Amino acid sequence: MAEMTFEQAFARLEEITRQMEDGSLPLAKIADLYKEGVKLGAFCRKTLDLTEKELQVLGAGAGVPEKGTSDAQS
Repeated sequence: MAEMTFEQAFARLEEITRQMEDGSLPLAKIADLYKEGVKLGAFCRKTLDLTEKELQVLGAGAGVPEKGTSDAQS
């Protein structure tokens, strides 16, 4: 999964969701897809978290207030 981009992982998650919602798969296949989906979800969450931290660092260096704070407060 390390070679997969966020966009590829997210697209695969959407595909897995469609397949599972179809309702025509055997239980064993659903379980396999679920396991794959959990791994992809964790990969996407980790990627989003890292990107958010990078953006916060860049924003702090540019004088952008952190989320939940405002320069308007005195």
